[in-house]
Amino acid sequence: MPAAVRESLDAGSELTIILDASGSPSSRLRGLFLAHNENSIQIQLGTALGQNILVSVAGEVRAGSSRVPLLGYYRVRSCIIAGIGKYRAELTPEVASAEGPEETAPKRDEDADHYEVLQVSRLADADTIRRVFHALAARYHPDNKETGNDHRFRQLVVAYNVLSDPEKRAAYDVRLANEDKTRFRIFNSMQSAEGVQAEFRKRHGILRLLYTKRLRDPHDAGMRGRDFIELLGVPGEHMEFALWFLRERRYIIRSDNNRFEITCSGVEEFEAEQGTIAKKQLVTLPAPA
Repeated sequence: MPAAVRESLDAGSELTIILDASGSPSSRLRGLFLAHNENSIQIQLGTALGQNILVSVAGEVRAGSSRVPLLGYYRVRSCIIAGIGKYRAELTPEVASAEGPEETAPKRDEDADHYEVLQVSRLADADTIRRVFHALAARYHPDNKETGNDHRFRQLVVAYNVLSDPEKRAAYDVRLANEDKTRFRIFNSMQSAEGVQAEFRKRHGILRLLYTKRLRDPHDAGMRGRDFIELLGVPGEHMEFALWFLRERRYIIRSDNNRFEITCSGVEEFEAEQGTIAKKQLVTLPAPA
């Protein structure tokens, strides 16, 4: 059961049930929250839902004097007539990966960084994550006629469901750390770390790491020298020249806590390098037939 419905909730709150990701108004239904237990929630609708179909639920439910989000993917266990034009549906949480069910979540969401989706630091506390989520969810909710965006809203729901759960977040952080080690590694042997081209790649790799760190964790933007060694796959004795050059050009500085940080000049240099690399890639593309 999602964290949001582990506590006692009051009946009567309005929910939105999204049947698919088409963005069509006809794919969204209004429902009323009725009750919940450890394994399911019950809602009332004016339309019958087919058994075993997958839906996503979005809304806030009253819990005494406060309101908590009720968000996520659910499977319809049953749906019965509860009166004239009324149906009572029982929904069970869909067991899925951190990225959400494959059959409904857009494929490109699988690699989305949940922290970037919510626009928070990896060090953000639970209260910050909750406040930011509420603000962004209100902006991108499908019922918002001005700024609503089904895809963006679904990304927010998936990200919040992971980062608001301590166990899921801890596992996700471990996965991110492992991905960083693979994504940023630029050398696989001692020989490949030598030479003029290797020096350029080291400098670019250091700036890339510090640029990303500043972007993700603006209040803790520093990195240790051994972080570069581990993430880039460069032996320590092969890093001195690159670090000296970047410091002399004022692209990086060493902070009071003896960690390296990127400067404004370093940001401009990295973005300029990225633009040059992109242009070279375009030039090498075959001309259209």
